[in-house]
Amino acid sequence: MSLTVKLLLLSVCLFFTASCGHEQKKDEKKSGQDPVLNTAEATRFRLLLADLEELKGDDLLKNATLGYFIIDITKQNNKTVVAQFEPTRQMMPASTLKLFVTAPALEIFGPPIIPEVTITNQHSVNWRASKLLRQIGGKLYNHNTKDAGVQAILEFWKSKGLDTKGLYFDDGNGLSRNNAISPKQLVDALYIMTNSKYFLPFYESLPIAGLTGTLHKALKGTAAEGRVRAKTGTIAGVKSFAGYVKSVSGRELIFAIIVNEYSCRTKLIKKKLEAILLRMAEV
Repeated sequence: MSLTVKLLLLSVCLFFTASCGHEQKKDEKKSGQDPVLNTAEATRFRLLLADLEELKGDDLLKNATLGYFIIDITKQNNKTVVAQFEPTRQMMPASTLKLFVTAPALEIFGPPIIPEVTITNQHSVNWRASKLLRQIGGKLYNHNTKDAGVQAILEFWKSKGLDTKGLYFDDGNGLSRNNAISPKQLVDALYIMTNSKYFLPFYESLPIAGLTGTLHKALKGTAAEGRVRAKTGTIAGVKSFAGYVKSVSGRELIFAIIVNEYSCRTKLIKKKLEAILLRMAEV
């Protein structure tokens, strides 16, 4: 085969490869789905992805329900799905539900509510979250009730473009086992807040791994210390984490991970999930 023919064939191959990549991106835009990692990017996250696969097959979760969603937002105005498993499955969130109350509280009430939001998220104070829910209902619908608060919060998130399908509030603090939320809804809400003028106080209200709030003892002395800001959630048979990670290499991640209906000790599940948080910080 002549050199000219070889070069021609190579050009054709490159053209079709580029075209396919372009079409894939167009298809992702049309479908409304976020782009996923390409092969080269996946290499960066290989240890995290391997640990997540191992978690899915862990004997401790044999009869449990697991869901997670992780995105990379390092590039400005761009998000890429790093990993997902049952991302749209409605699950019991426990106290990570408080994120859906404290975030709108900041935008509705402004700076005066910052101390209340900070205490609520840092220490996961249930009665404060319930109070915020009722206050929101009173502000927007002149009814200081749970139902008015729930309606106001759902409308708030819808107005921000969040898909609220299946989202259910039975309270404002996460104690009820009737609450339902998906890992993706948690992550999408956290992503929406990155564009809020109240993002900084919201971000700073979240516990810091190894340093503050409900995470003050978690992952101390590891790469995750000071790099993970997240809301924790725990009720019987439910463990969840949702928040932000700034990894050692400068990657900025948003994540949510929920486990429902496990039968082992919560301490064991907590350790498993914290290992995933550490792996994200090590990226």
